[in-house]
Amino acid sequence: MTYLTPNVSIPAVGGHMAGYLARPSQPPRATVLMQVELWGVTQHMKEVADRLADAGYAALVIDLFRGANPPVPTDPVETWGATFAGFDDVRATLDCRHALAWRLQGAAGVDAGSVFAWGFCMGGRFAHNLGVCDPRLAGVINFYGRINFPRMENKPFLPIELTRLIECPYLGAFAAVDGLIPPEDVARLRDDLRANPNAQIDVYEGTEHAFFNDHREAYHPQAAQLAWDRVMAFMDRHAA
Repeated sequence: MTYLTPNVSIPAVGGHMAGYLARPSQPPRATVLMQVELWGVTQHMKEVADRLADAGYAALVIDLFRGANPPVPTDPVETWGATFAGFDDVRATLDCRHALAWRLQGAAGVDAGSVFAWGFCMGGRFAHNLGVCDPRLAGVINFYGRINFPRMENKPFLPIELTRLIECPYLGAFAAVDGLIPPEDVARLRDDLRANPNAQIDVYEGTEHAFFNDHREAYHPQAAQLAWDRVMAFMDRHAA
């Protein structure tokens, strides 16, 4: 798996974290703060960021692993589970807040405009968490982020418990078959967002987890294109 060469350094909790910032040729319509999959800052994340830049958005991929080596898809499932269990959700949520503040301050010489959080897989829960704890966010985009799991010391709050605190627009994209995200979790997410007039939760039939990632076997081109179109429409509606 190919990893990115970061081009920015972002102030974070107790230090800095690396990021990849893709910029459009014109002033951005808005900024997309991208929270990464379990595999970290990969080529896929760069390609999505570049695609967003081509569409007129600034996109910032943040390294929530802080330089540590994340697992790769070919690692044993046990390695994936150990990475999940050992990940500090409080620290990563605070890192997302720092990255949001950094962009809103016009860092890297690019005005941010409205800022959306778009998280994939592991990053989906941090986009969700950022929507809970920071009202400066223009919207949350959660692509198959796991929001319900056993409580652990470094995961003292579960995203699914906090959904009703989210007031900003929310777009969720979930697979019809996902061993990590059962249908009842998606149903609860939709139900807990029912008071939010700008919330939309979509389940993509015939898909599995990571269906948007064209570097994975689960990639589903038709669903991925539809999901992309919905992201574009969502941000068009809610960018200030």
